Amino acid sequence: MACDVAVVGGGIAGLSAAARLAGACRVCLFERDAVIGAHASGRNAAIYRPLEEDEVSAALARRSQELLAETSEQTLLSAVGLTLVSGRAGDVERQRRRAASQGVPYRVLEGEALAAVHPELAGGEIQAGLLLTGGGVLDIHAILRGLEQQARAAGARVQTRTGVRRVLHGRGHVTGLELDDGTTVAASHVVIAAGAWSAGFSAGLGLNLPLQPYRRHLVQLSPEAGASLPGPVTWRLDDEVYVRREGTGLLASPCDEVPALPGEVAAESHALEHLARKLTRLAPGLSGAGAQTIWACLRTFAPDRQLVVGPDPRLAGLHWLTGLGGKGMSVAPAVGELLARALLDMDDLDRSLHVARLI
Repeated sequence: MACDVAVVGGGIAGLSAAARLAGACRVCLFERDAVIGAHASGRNAAIYRPLEEDEVSAALARRSQELLAETSEQTLLSAVGLTLVSGRAGDVERQRRRAASQGVPYRVLEGEALAAVHPELAGGEIQAGLLLTGGGVLDIHAILRGLEQQARAAGARVQTRTGVRRVLHGRGHVTGLELDDGTTVAASHVVIAAGAWSAGFSAGLGLNLPLQPYRRHLVQLSPEAGASLPGPVTWRLDDEVYVRREGTGLLASPCDEVPALPGEVAAESHALEHLARKLTRLAPGLSGAGAQTIWACLRTFAPDRQLVVGPDPRLAGLHWLTGLGGKGMSVAPAVGELLARALLDMDDLDRSLHVARLI
């Protein structure tokens, strides 16, 4: 088997890159699991945040929405709004200034306005919030299916149930991949979009890119009868926790973060106690909600928490598309476009994303 670009990983990052590259070159994508998006891409809360701490990520989030709108007739974002709240004085104002500088539409909610939009916060520690009217909930599975279909339609070969053992190289340049069954794939370029498994590929090459997966829990809740449910997504910035509607119930996370190894991560019951304490302080009216399902997922970060995108200067033909952390669903389509343009010599990457900063 031979291709021009081999992509390792079938989450939203790998699929985004494959969809953008396929029209210009021969692309093969390999996913070890039976379905695409089986790990971080398919197990997150699907929250779209149009406002980020850095302007690069915010711009990528907005560009991602443009790309998805261009390639799908479906409504992939339910723009119910996202309210950023905090118990610390000044946090909401700092977010307001950031939204104004980034051109993100917003409303400041205080007093009766806050109570009207978020009655569940009554009696809690929150006195004000910043409602981002363009935020909301993404249709994860439709996005993943759409990207896969787009990649295949452009000529990409997408293989599931196909693990990659190692990246092959010689004389300072990648030559392809060796699959778990011993098959070799010839390729001039390799894109590692393997999320939590990315660090393992770097170690196998002796490059040791500093990436760390962290475990986070998510909980599906069934609120008590008569409880006020949030309209927009609610995300507390201090004592971090978020909660949003999920059908007739709620989806929430205590925003825990514990270093973990790649693979299946078991949920731990103490996360429920952690979440209950945070919800009591945030929204007392939801503190009695019962847990229906709990699960855990992995989010992978570089030490500086910035995205890791682009060529590795130590090995020609090797490219990284990883370290997306909790931003993957918001920024991946645009990041895939950036990587494709850079690989095809069409554009330069922003320096804050480049792999060289970590070496």
